[in-house]
Amino acid sequence: MTNQTEPGNKQELLKTLVIERLQWEAVIGTLTDEQYLKAGIDGRFSVKDLLAHMVTWEGRMMQWINETLAGIVPQRPAPGMTWDDLDRLNELTYQANKDRALDDILEASEASYSRSLELVQTLTDEDLFDGSRFAWRQGDPLWHMVAANTWWHYREHRQQVEAWLKDGDNSKAP
Repeated sequence: MTNQTEPGNKQELLKTLVIERLQWEAVIGTLTDEQYLKAGIDGRFSVKDLLAHMVTWEGRMMQWINETLAGIVPQRPAPGMTWDDLDRLNELTYQANKDRALDDILEASEASYSRSLELVQTLTDEDLFDGSRFAWRQGDPLWHMVAANTWWHYREHRQQVEAWLKDGDNSKAP
């Protein structure tokens, strides 16, 4: 997923990240527990499933950044997988989280967002915007990885939830 927003420094990046998260929270904050649990997004997923998916990707991003800062080239998207395995990886994430309690997922989402924000705040403008800073990035600045796993993700799934809510009666229990 790409975005028109091109932050020029860490403060702009953090502002965008926070604004997109607040917009995501504004949409899901209106939902009932039943709506969180009702399948139907992309024909199959619940909002709880999307939250678990986003928590997992934020966790991966934090791991990749921490490995990068330690001089380790991250195994992305996951050990033994390539980006061609993305659908399978997302399915594994769904299977691992589908039976978790809503309260657990909501708590994990808040914690993951807080940790992500804290980690990004520790990075320098050079870390984030200099495409040559980390050789394994092959010229791609680190902020793209941050955006893809935070605000671009928040926006993508917010738009899915908004469309799902407009699409019909999503107020009934699953």
